[in-house]
Amino acid sequence: MSQQEVKRVLHVLGTLNMGGAESRTMDLYRHIDRDRLQFDFLVHTPAGKGMPTDSESLMKARTPQFFDEEVRALGGRIYSLPRFTGTNYFAYRRAAEDFFRTHGDWIAVEGHMTSTASVYLPAAARCSKVTPVTIAHARSAGTDSGLHGLATRLMRLSLSDRAQLLLTCSGEAGVSVFGQKAMDSGRVRMVPNAIAAGLYAFDPAVRARVRGELSIPENRCVLGHVGRFDEMKNQQFLVGLLDSLVKEQPGAYCLLFVGTGKLQEQIRREAENRGISDFVLFAGQCPSERTRALYQAMDLFVFPSLYEGLPGTVVEAQAAGLPCRIADTITQEVCLTDLVRRLPLASQELWLSEIRAARALLFEPSAQTDAVRPARSQDALARLREAGYDIVTQAGVMQDWYLGLENGI
Repeated sequence: MSQQEVKRVLHVLGTLNMGGAESRTMDLYRHIDRDRLQFDFLVHTPAGKGMPTDSESLMKARTPQFFDEEVRALGGRIYSLPRFTGTNYFAYRRAAEDFFRTHGDWIAVEGHMTSTASVYLPAAARCSKVTPVTIAHARSAGTDSGLHGLATRLMRLSLSDRAQLLLTCSGEAGVSVFGQKAMDSGRVRMVPNAIAAGLYAFDPAVRARVRGELSIPENRCVLGHVGRFDEMKNQQFLVGLLDSLVKEQPGAYCLLFVGTGKLQEQIRREAENRGISDFVLFAGQCPSERTRALYQAMDLFVFPSLYEGLPGTVVEAQAAGLPCRIADTITQEVCLTDLVRRLPLASQELWLSEIRAARALLFEPSAQTDAVRPARSQDALARLREAGYDIVTQAGVMQDWYLGLENGI
């Protein structure tokens, strides 16, 4: 098949680092037939005062990000808009219009960054020489606090009318971004946050190796968390839990964080101030292979987010056979197996009780962890595939959907 016949879709994101939207889009990208369908990426870069805001200038000033090299290796192209600050609305709109006037061979433009999608999606439809189908993809069921959150909510008010197609990862995310009326209309398509499920299957040899590398004693219960350090992820809650557990039973628990973010140092200082830093491990931002290996080293996955769309990390943890304790602020739709329990953030004692009970099941002399967890993992994998959360199947569905857009929506 000639290069001219390859169709391209532009995905608009904040960054190409290891966030949920980025990771799920890359999972899909790896599994489509790239001789028929290619992905490009439009990200956002801070623009200093007086700095040109065309994509070429921004890309020169931009620091390479986590997925850049892989995107280019797969055949994708990366572009940039200036970051929206809340006070540069007209400059941002002009930059988006200028970009689509000078770039554009896409059959569709899909906006995962919904805070400003009501600006850049109409610009794509209005200014592109070959008009793409515009798609808004809801991936979060909440907004930050303060003025930033207020601005996001205001910008989303008209989004359902400014995009031709609407996608969501969960009902709660769809209502949060598009509104109940749009959800009730039947316009919103549900797209599972599918993962490469089989790659997360429990492997006791990997578990033993990674725990050895991290110097984790055999009888220590590892509470695991994967996510960027951000207000919505609520990692401070986990530090408080660990503090109580360490005081009760020194050396019995540790907390393993995977990810980076603006609040990482604050969380590190919090652990130091509480005197528990010896029991908190920061793995940083890891390649996918390393993250999968770290899941094997965990004993319990803990996820106290204030809000989410449908967190792919909880899906990954289930595939690895991990019991998951998550906040009841997170959609029920992520409970794809009986490994997941949703707990109220208002009851720290309930979280502690659940963690103690999980450790008792794992580390009591009569426990048969080596036999139980592989079975849990295999059962979870079967359930995830049945529910459409395996990327191998989902990639075929989405590829056909994208390629069908040229024939009308």
